[in-house]
Amino acid sequence: MDNSPVSGASAGGAVAADTTRWTYVGLLLVCGMGAAMQIGKAPPALGALQQDMHLGLVAAAWVISMFSVAGALLGSLTGSVVDRIGPHRAAVGGLLSMAAAGLLGASAQHTAGLLASRALEGTAFIIVVVAIPSLLGASASAADRRFVPALWGTYMPTGMAIAMATAPMVLHARGWRSLWQLDAAVLVVLAALLWLAPPPVLMVRGRSLPTFRQLLRSVWHPGPVLLGVIFACYTWQYLSVNGFLPTILHAQGITSQTAGVLTAVAVLSNAFGNLAASALVARGIAPRRLIAVACIIMGLAGVGIFSSALPATLRYLLAVALSGCGGLIPASLFALVPRVTQDRESTATTMGFVVQCSHMGQLAGPPTVAAVAAAAGGWQLSALVLAPAAVLAWIAARLLRGVRH
Repeated sequence: MDNSPVSGASAGGAVAADTTRWTYVGLLLVCGMGAAMQIGKAPPALGALQQDMHLGLVAAAWVISMFSVAGALLGSLTGSVVDRIGPHRAAVGGLLSMAAAGLLGASAQHTAGLLASRALEGTAFIIVVVAIPSLLGASASAADRRFVPALWGTYMPTGMAIAMATAPMVLHARGWRSLWQLDAAVLVVLAALLWLAPPPVLMVRGRSLPTFRQLLRSVWHPGPVLLGVIFACYTWQYLSVNGFLPTILHAQGITSQTAGVLTAVAVLSNAFGNLAASALVARGIAPRRLIAVACIIMGLAGVGIFSSALPATLRYLLAVALSGCGGLIPASLFALVPRVTQDRESTATTMGFVVQCSHMGQLAGPPTVAAVAAAAGGWQLSALVLAPAAVLAWIAARLLRGVRH
C-alpha cells in the first residue's frame, strides 16, 4: 500500500525546531492514521455493502479502488497545490473534506453515489498525506530530523489495521452506514485538534502550478519511471491481497470479527517492514537490494495465498509475509527518490509522480483480481494477476543498478 512519507511533496522548506515537539508530532501521526482508516474501513464492510447495495464482487472491489482515483490522476500536482494553500490549512481542510465525503457516502442510495463519495474521500486523503510530512519535518529538531519523518511510514498500515480490527464490531451492531458516520466524526475531531494546535514555522516558496509538459520533463527519466513501476506493482499486490483478505477468511468459516483482527495483524506487519527498511538503509544496505528481495517474497507468497492445495493457516501466514516483507519496498523507494531526481528542484515532482504510480496500482489491482475471481468462480486463478506484477517489479529493481544516481 501507499505508505508514503511524501516528504518532499510540498515545496515548503522546514525551519528546524530547537527541540522536537513530540506532542504535535504524535497528533500529526494520529491524523494520518485517521485518514488511513478511511481505506481500512472498506474491506471489512464489503459483505454488508454487497447485501445492502446489491453489488457484485467486481463492483465491491471498486469501492476499495475508487479511493485511489484522485491519486492516480493528480498525484504529481498535489505537492504544488499544498504549497499554495499551506500545509497546515491543507491538512485541516483535507480532514474535514474527507469527513464530508464520508457522510455523503453514508447517505448514498445507489452504487454511483457511493463510488463518487469514495473518489472524493481519496482526493482529500491525498492532500492530507502530502501536507503532513512538511509539518513533521518542521516540528523536529536537527538531531531528530531523520527519525521523525521515518515514523510517517507507519501511518498507513497502522490506520488500516485499526479500522479493520474495529469495523466488524460496528458493522455487526449498527451496519456500514453507521461505520461511515463514526469515521467521519473521528476525522472532524482530529481536524479540530490540528486546527487548534499552533503549527510550526515553514518557509514557503509559493511556486506556481507546473504545466503538464514541465511535469513530464521532470519525471520522464529511467530512475523515476522505474521507481514508479515498482510502486505501482507493489500496491497492486498489497491492496489486492489485504483488500479481500477479510472476505477470503470469512469464506473459510472464520467469523467476521476474527477475520477483521487477523487482517489487521497482516496489515500491521507492513509497518514493521517499513521501519526495518529504514533501519537497514541507514546501516548502508542498498535500497534496490531490499526491493528485489521483497519482490521475490511477495511473488512467491502471492502464489501460495490463493492455492487451494495449501492449508488455510499457511495461506494466512503467507499473507502476513507478503504484507510484512512488502513493507521493505516503500521506505526503500523513498530513500531512492532524491538519488534518481534530475535536479533538486524536481524532487517534489518526482516524489509526487512515484506516489501517483502507487495509486494507479491501487486503482487497478483489486478490480482486476475481482474480475478474474468472478470469471473463475473462485480465487484459485488470482495468482495469475499478482505474479506478473511481482516479476515486473523485480525486473525494474534490477534495472535500477544501471541508473545513474
